[in-house]
Amino acid sequence: MNSERQIMDLPPRRLGLKSQTAAAHQALDDLIGNFDTQQDYADYLSGMARFRLPVETWLLDKAMPDELGDWRPAVYGAQIVADLADLAIGPPVEFHPFNPPSGNGLIGLLYVLEGSALGARVLAKRAEAIGYSAEFGAQHLFHQARNFSSWRAFSDRMEKVWVYDEQAAVAWANTAFDYARNAFESTLDARSTVRRPLQLRP
Repeated sequence: MNSERQIMDLPPRRLGLKSQTAAAHQALDDLIGNFDTQQDYADYLSGMARFRLPVETWLLDKAMPDELGDWRPAVYGAQIVADLADLAIGPPVEFHPFNPPSGNGLIGLLYVLEGSALGARVLAKRAEAIGYSAEFGAQHLFHQARNFSSWRAFSDRMEKVWVYDEQAAVAWANTAFDYARNAFESTLDARSTVRRPLQLRP
């Protein structure tokens, strides 16, 4: 009951995005799972690289709505690449390009990227339980978990963006969730055919 009340208390744009992307978000969460083993975490990390690196590259030259002020989306690509190196995993060399749908839906994409900070705290604890830390193997998660202020700033300012197309924002958000799911699925498909060596923490 309390969780339902918290959802209903969300600002209107966040509520609309949350409710209309719930299925895609849940499908991604189900695929990521709990990564209880170091191999599970390696698969997660490779999938995250296939998701975040192309999307962050796509965002590099994109203008933000004026109402977001000096806020810019947080990027974690450098930390992800460092984490891959810690585990002796090469960064992916081929990416499926990120192609958002038509319309002015950038806020929906940013909602997905910034909202992942909410789950990063839980994922960081799971990573820590199997031997990873902010110094080894899980830099991106701890960096993201400690950067909660970026989500707070965005979630407040997104409600003030003057030109907002909810239908487009929802489409972009669902596309981002689907793109992430495909990135993780491609990692699992690759591992099913070629098992890579994994650098374990001593």
